[in-house]
Amino acid sequence: MFKSLQAARAVAAGMVVLFHLGSVAEKYFGLPLTADWGRAGVEFFFVLSGFIITNAHWADIGRPERLARFAWKRFVRIYPTYWMVFLLVFALAFRVVNVSPYEALRALTLAPTGATPILTVAWSLHWEMVFYALFALLIVHPALALAAFMAAAVWMPNSPYYLLLFLLGVGCARVSQRDVKVPGWMLAVVGAAGYGLACHVEASGGNPTAIAYGLAASVLILGLVRSEITGHVFGAHPLVQLLGDASYSIYLVHYPIISAIFKAAMALDMHSPAAGIAVYALALLVAPGVGIAFHLLVERPVIARLQFALTFPRVALASNK
Repeated sequence: MFKSLQAARAVAAGMVVLFHLGSVAEKYFGLPLTADWGRAGVEFFFVLSGFIITNAHWADIGRPERLARFAWKRFVRIYPTYWMVFLLVFALAFRVVNVSPYEALRALTLAPTGATPILTVAWSLHWEMVFYALFALLIVHPALALAAFMAAAVWMPNSPYYLLLFLLGVGCARVSQRDVKVPGWMLAVVGAAGYGLACHVEASGGNPTAIAYGLAASVLILGLVRSEITGHVFGAHPLVQLLGDASYSIYLVHYPIISAIFKAAMALDMHSPAAGIAVYALALLVAPGVGIAFHLLVERPVIARLQFALTFPRVALASNK
């Protein structure tokens, strides 16, 4: 994984945290700290996902014998961490939520139908599953993937926009593997400026499209990758890299943590604006901190063990030669 992309992943996760933190602070304290532009971090993640999958598995396309390995790697990356967070939040909120067994099962499987109960941020994971399924079909046979893509574009609301973000990431990966003549740092600056401009437009009351964010993200990702290939790494500081590594855990846990902190403040009868600022600052520190701890203590060891389960048969076979 490129270190510059890990740094960008950390920034995108931070944007989503600020978005939810601002909306909750406004809800409970009326503080004008909304950061609607922060939701654009998800658009970046979609493009980045398309880039990463394509960069890692392009050689698997049209080779169905590699499907099982692809599916296991995607399963390990998404489901175990998601299930642990979902079940923990569900257990803590069991008395105050009304979720049918069907809704709970749909949420656990991340089936792409409707909203996700309990862990609302998981809506984006539904789209990750759709993209993974399409790429899996691409591995089996490209014609199957094309047919499924066309069906998804017709059947699923908003799918043309979100699927296009993934496709932008796919295209970005293919371009990055070629000798791009434009300096990487220049592309990175242009992409970051475009993303920043779209965020400014949204903060000013405008409504930039997901495609605008996606195009800017594509240029930014391509620039960061090309720069790193030529020896220029952005965001190589260990703390930034840790935030990037933990971005998935931070994404999953931050909203329940933020919600719990603000509800606790209400229970303690903290209603003044000054108290709201203090609670905001506390949540800003605690939510990512819990995400990092969860990543280090739970997510990373679990994924390492499951990935070893994939390689163990080949290791055993090699040792017997």
